[in-house]
Amino acid sequence: MNPLASIAHARRVLTTLSALTLIVFSIACGSNNSPAPNNSGFTNSNLSGTYVVAISGTDATGNGSFFAVAGTISADGKGNITGGTLDINDLALGGTGVFAAQAVSASAYNVSSDGRGTARIVTSALTFSIDFVLTSNTHGLVTRFDGNGSGSGTLDLQGTATQSSLTSLAFSVSGADSAQTPLASVGAFTLNSSGTITSGTQDLNDGGSSAGLTALPVTGSLTLTSGTLGTAQINTSFGSLGFDAWVIDSTHLKLIETDATGLALSGDAFTQQTTFTAGQLIFTILGFDSSQNPLAAGGFATTDVNGTLSAGIEDYNDAGTTGSVPAFTGSCTTFVAGRCQLALTGFSNGAFGNYVFAAYPSSGGVQLLEIDSLGITSGVGYPQTATSFASSVGYGLNLTGSNINGEVDDIGQFNATSTNVTGILDENDITAPIGDIQLSGTYLPDSPATGRGSITVPTIGTLIGTLNLEYYVVNSSTALLLEGDSEQATVGSFQLQSTPGGAIAQSHMSLMHPIVRPHGALKRK
Repeated sequence: MNPLASIAHARRVLTTLSALTLIVFSIACGSNNSPAPNNSGFTNSNLSGTYVVAISGTDATGNGSFFAVAGTISADGKGNITGGTLDINDLALGGTGVFAAQAVSASAYNVSSDGRGTARIVTSALTFSIDFVLTSNTHGLVTRFDGNGSGSGTLDLQGTATQSSLTSLAFSVSGADSAQTPLASVGAFTLNSSGTITSGTQDLNDGGSSAGLTALPVTGSLTLTSGTLGTAQINTSFGSLGFDAWVIDSTHLKLIETDATGLALSGDAFTQQTTFTAGQLIFTILGFDSSQNPLAAGGFATTDVNGTLSAGIEDYNDAGTTGSVPAFTGSCTTFVAGRCQLALTGFSNGAFGNYVFAAYPSSGGVQLLEIDSLGITSGVGYPQTATSFASSVGYGLNLTGSNINGEVDDIGQFNATSTNVTGILDENDITAPIGDIQLSGTYLPDSPATGRGSITVPTIGTLIGTLNLEYYVVNSSTALLLEGDSEQATVGSFQLQSTPGGAIAQSHMSLMHPIVRPHGALKRK
């Protein structure tokens, strides 16, 4: 397979005028020229029950502040949202930006035959529209899709948990500090039967600085107030952070900061693991380099249970400059409280350096946070259990990252044949959502098979006009994605769609939350 760098020669660069013309044309055409969706048999009945929804991204108002929402929506299977409760953290809304326990008003949703859907979520503090794609009756990928902001997230059928089932958790959250500087954190803690934290550590990276913010001892608590909702207090020398914890099940919680500190963080908590899973480790990371340029990277490496990495291959996109590293290695210091310090050799974001990550293994992957002086990136690594994905089936797709406008988020569905992908994509570039875009391209796996491959869409009606992706197969139903376009840097995933009504396990993957600086957009070249 050609590496990312070789793909760049075929990329199409649009002028600002042609991009605006494309947007106007897309809006003017409307539904009369909308492509027909793949008929996978989905209907409104496939969204039925109470779902945990979590979305984070950039609010287009308030100079592009970070926003996060998390909570529940209830769907009746007939196209109606009948209620729910959301927490909202968005400084653009005024005051501390925290609006907890917002009642969700009645509204409507629609699911098309390919599993893509639309909905409007109404609360007294914030009303916004979403596009989503269902991968089953229990799980979907979400993009905020209106002219007031953009973000990515998930929806999951809500389960329950008991306090006794939450014994040790690893977590990853990201967002912004009170100055709207990107902030990200990972950590882990052990709970007693009352929900009190008995031990744990936390690492933070605030705008590219981790000095004095690594392996901080943690105190506090995580207590369930019901089988579906709890509160968490995470205390370190950095400060005291308060969260609501929305239960998906006993191994997976959604976290959103609900204190009044001016910080806005959201993310996931999973059952903690104390070692890596030996074998191939697939990863993506997203954030900024030391010059505050958008940076995305992905690849794989062989690991043992101690986090010693060998035979690593990395692809990167640093502000549109793309390339591949044919070999990198890594080593972890001794595990303490489920944490290791992962030092990488030969890793690159266009310049080689001594990259170091805090790594916390969990049931939702190895949670990763950069803790060197070379930027701020976070991500996840997953044990690989397959090296190919099935054809003649449907997939839901999500991407999040940066382009010339700032944050960009894509949601879509495609069917794969032996060499082709065909479907529909929706894109939100903060100020210019574009829907029902025809997606037609080809894919090519590595030979011999490693799980890595490329997807090439030479022409598409998005802002930049092309879509070139590297994929990394995690298992038979999921692959991670890294974009290799020169004017856009994103990461994401595609996930297998089950037959409507059929059984498929909920995704226990940690969503890659966008770390997007409002003015950190890529520039045209």
